Amino acid sequence: MGRTVTTVAEGAAILGMFSVAQAAYSAAKGAIASLTLVQAAEIETTMKKLLDEIEKTKRRVNALEYVLIPSLEQSIKYITMKLDENERGNLTRLMKVKDMMIEQARQAMNE
Repeated sequence: MGRTVTTVAEGAAILGMFSVAQAAYSAAKGAIASLTLVQAAEIETTMKKLLDEIEKTKRRVNALEYVLIPSLEQSIKYITMKLDENERGNLTRLMKVKDMMIEQARQAMNE
């Protein structure tokens, strides 16, 4: 069972070991708390970096959405309009050339 303390020296030694153990526990508890604080600081830093990256990405998305994409769409409309205009011009020229060739063929037949 339990051992009884027989001398004052033994009692002091046991109390001394208890106070050493208590001091070690306090130091370990402080180390754990500081480790947790370090981890919290690390997490906070990581979160700040992520927030900065999210903000940069948001700015890029906004630039794409409100500046670049509308500009490209406008360019596409302009190019499409010019291509359609050129196609109509070519079709008109081809029809005119065809009419000229038919007229030349009729003149050649009449001669």
